[in-house]
Amino acid sequence: MAFACTQKQEKGTLYVNIDSLIQQQIGYLIEQRASIRKEAILNGVEQDSVFTPKDSAAWALELDIFKEIGLINRPINRGNYDLADGLPDANSNLKIYRLTARSPLPIRYVEKYYQDVPSKLRKIEALYFQENSLMTSSRTLTMEFTDLYNKNILTTYTIEGGQKLFLGDSVHFIIKGSVLY
Repeated sequence: MAFACTQKQEKGTLYVNIDSLIQQQIGYLIEQRASIRKEAILNGVEQDSVFTPKDSAAWALELDIFKEIGLINRPINRGNYDLADGLPDANSNLKIYRLTARSPLPIRYVEKYYQDVPSKLRKIEALYFQENSLMTSSRTLTMEFTDLYNKNILTTYTIEGGQKLFLGDSVHFIIKGSVLY
């Protein structure tokens, strides 16, 4: 029987070390000369492309949006998230490490899905939400991994969201990247 524990973050520790994770992935992607198949849908219009980022700066630019997840680690956010670990995933044999905001913070939640132990990361998902007098914007950020030679290797990433302007215009988008090794 699995159970979850809920607790507060300890002072000075990171909820999610996304910057380090992205840097590790960039190093491996460069080493493997990986390419990306990117599919984008903007208000129902689809576009596909395949390309190979030429260097670490190009890969960093490609994965930069996922650094938004790191907002959760800002000192002002310490203690503002509830943490639950070891939660069973209803759709797989994975466990979930979940952080949920107690108040309307930009990062509403982060979920890390792992197999058996947290170091065997399979997916990370976060909801970024922003609202002001001019617009409402949200995006779900997802990175999926597989285990290769005891390394977590990025396989796909998805950015799905939308924006609604005060004057009524709205945009919905989905961007999916599949890494080709």
